[in-house]
Amino acid sequence: MSIEKKPNKWVKHLLLSAIRLHLHRITTFHVTQNDTKDLKPPYLIVSNHVNNWDPLYINLFVDEPIAFVAGEPLFRNPLLKKILNYTGAIPKTKFKNNTSTIRNVLKAKQHNRVIGLFPEGGRNWDGVTEPIIYSTAKLVKLLKIPVVAVQIKGGYLTHPRWGDGGRKGTIELSFNKIWDAEDIADLSVSTIHEQLTKSLYHDEMNWQKNKSYSYHSKYIAHYLERLLFTCPSCHTIGNMRSDHDTFKCDNCNYQVHLTEQGYFHSDGALYFATPFEWKQWQQQHLDQLSLTTDTLSEIQERVEFYQSIEQKPLKKVMKGTIRLDHEQIHIYSADGSSKSLSFEDMEGINILFHHKLDFFVNDTLFRITFTNPRASAYMWIQLIQHLKARLAIKEQPS
Repeated sequence: MSIEKKPNKWVKHLLLSAIRLHLHRITTFHVTQNDTKDLKPPYLIVSNHVNNWDPLYINLFVDEPIAFVAGEPLFRNPLLKKILNYTGAIPKTKFKNNTSTIRNVLKAKQHNRVIGLFPEGGRNWDGVTEPIIYSTAKLVKLLKIPVVAVQIKGGYLTHPRWGDGGRKGTIELSFNKIWDAEDIADLSVSTIHEQLTKSLYHDEMNWQKNKSYSYHSKYIAHYLERLLFTCPSCHTIGNMRSDHDTFKCDNCNYQVHLTEQGYFHSDGALYFATPFEWKQWQQQHLDQLSLTTDTLSEIQERVEFYQSIEQKPLKKVMKGTIRLDHEQIHIYSADGSSKSLSFEDMEGINILFHHKLDFFVNDTLFRITFTNPRASAYMWIQLIQHLKARLAIKEQPS
């Protein structure tokens, strides 16, 4: 099966029926608007992106099988590659230009496919839509087909990227056709980008203020340290720890509880009401922080290191400990071997799932997998991007 040939509809309905039964055990769906009804392909679906189930949520309420644009590293898993190829998924290297992706999207249009795209480039971590990748607007202009914008509301509270397992609760979806094919010809790329940004923007906790839905789980705060790694009380990095609904700093014992409505509660000082507010402060704090060599040397984690050449399946290179200096990533193995990679050479750095750090050096894909389930790949990518930006400023001619 490929982009040219749609999956058999009875196979699609059989699979989705089983998935629907599973999802409905923990999720109540409300579709507030669905403009895909009676809409004939080809057309483009764009959506905000909050959890791994998003493509299935969308396809539950769209009659046609959707050819989603998916991260290229997913295709390096042999079994997953077969599934993705069967559905007509289109590989895309995140945060890198890739002309083959455009060619395959155009091929999907020619074969009257519904094309699915998440223009944030990845799942957001805190329920607030990330900036829309500008090239999406160029693609809309090029395709000249109807565009449907999907807003998924409640997806973050149901299954936040930093958490494990689902929370029982409500998800609302709206499918809003924002353009017909003939509407796009007279629009500038910048206008398209502005409208996409407006149509896909969603602030989960702002929405929750009006809804007050509850999302039930015994482990509502579990693994929150994957997102929030800095204590607002003592300002130390890497000492936060979650347990059931409790989130605590092991250094100073500052403690909060996460409620089933998604808010923080504390019997003492409460610095932030939501994880998003905490994350915003954390980013500002990191920008102002003086990361000395000694500080960086104290930040380390156990990892497995993989590489893939010429789109072959990933192979493990070594196990060891990851550390940073101001210019490089270093991985030290127990047998005394090591591997170092310069920030300057790294392209397309992103997080797969919540614990895998992917990036390219030339055309070789490297993956760092954190073996401690409480480790924060998000912290490491923030540190790397922060140090990389400082290095670029330092190297600018005076």
